[in-house]
Amino acid sequence: MLLKIDVNKWFSWLKLGIKDPSTASAVEVLLQIGVICLIAFLFTFFLRKGLTRLIGGMVRRTKTTWDDVFFEEHVFQKIFNLIPPIFIDFAFKIVYGKWDHIELFHRFIVGWILVVAGFVIVAVLDSINRIYESYPISKDRPIKVFVQVIKIFVVSAIIITIVSEFIGESPRNLLVGLGAFAAVLMLIFKDAILGFVAGVQLLANQMVRIGDWIVMPSNNANGTVLEINLYTVKVQNWDMTITTIPTYQLVSNSFTNWRGMEESAGRRIMRYINIDMHSVHFLSDEEIDILRKSEVLKGYIEDMLPKLNEQNKGKADVLDERRLTNLGVFRQYAVRKLEANTNLNMDMTYMVRQLQPGPTGIPLEIYCFSRIQEWVAYEKVQADIFDHLLAVIPYFHLRIFQYPETFKAS
Repeated sequence: MLLKIDVNKWFSWLKLGIKDPSTASAVEVLLQIGVICLIAFLFTFFLRKGLTRLIGGMVRRTKTTWDDVFFEEHVFQKIFNLIPPIFIDFAFKIVYGKWDHIELFHRFIVGWILVVAGFVIVAVLDSINRIYESYPISKDRPIKVFVQVIKIFVVSAIIITIVSEFIGESPRNLLVGLGAFAAVLMLIFKDAILGFVAGVQLLANQMVRIGDWIVMPSNNANGTVLEINLYTVKVQNWDMTITTIPTYQLVSNSFTNWRGMEESAGRRIMRYINIDMHSVHFLSDEEIDILRKSEVLKGYIEDMLPKLNEQNKGKADVLDERRLTNLGVFRQYAVRKLEANTNLNMDMTYMVRQLQPGPTGIPLEIYCFSRIQEWVAYEKVQADIFDHLLAVIPYFHLRIFQYPETFKAS
């Protein structure tokens, strides 16, 4: 049984200067509330200061990191914020025994406790998410979406409880009444609902992870995923700008995820050189003698010449003969240079092929995969290949097509 203290005589002097009994009684109650609140805040101030130092020292001395996260997220400090309303509630029960004559103030205290408890729960959830993000698995399966959903439920439950406390109805009856406003609530929480469903799909199907490189032209996004939450996905573009994409758009619209390339053994190089068709011709004996001096082409030419001589026996017309062309030999040269490049992955598809001839000449495409995937180093590997090929093309008496055309057909 709670101890009831008669404090009326402590403030009886107030009635001496106030003639109206009801006014005197109200002033007395307000003064009692003020004194109790002042004591509560002073008590909390000194207790919080001492406990914060004590807990901070203990956290720094431990080897675990989770308590550091809880301390940095102010979980303990927010728990201390529960002391004033609980102290006031306890003090008023001692003084008055019950809250009948100041019921509204009691409801305010209950709401205060619920709000502070909500902040504590949110801080705990943020701490759990931070601890989880310190593990590598968090990049593949982040839980921030689910943490935010729990926050919404917690905040909604607290709001409903506080409202029901003030209007004197049970939370169940209040929820039944809110059923009539379901359409309005659906409209208000549309983004949250769509984001939650999309977030579950993204995580379940592993469509996007933190650290993935994605390209979404419709949202001008081309960069690395920094964050996936209930409403948005943050992408840091290569120009260091940040693009925010609604989560549900990643499910409803198309985008490119380069994770497959990053997880594979190579990054594709696919670029072509336009060859002027007028420069393609059969190689003369003199040209063959010059090209066969190359260590790269020597084996190929010496292997092909006997085969061609055998096939050309009895053929007097050049139209009937099979002969080496400068473009064909250049293709073989390019293939062998790719095979000799240690920066390329020869276990993956590689080739040098002709594409459909057009107004800009014959596109000669280099198709291969670089072992190096990092952007700057990858571009260097690609540039080195084409620097060399562009420089040796004149030795095959080939010309590169470019605007304006400076060569005329002979």
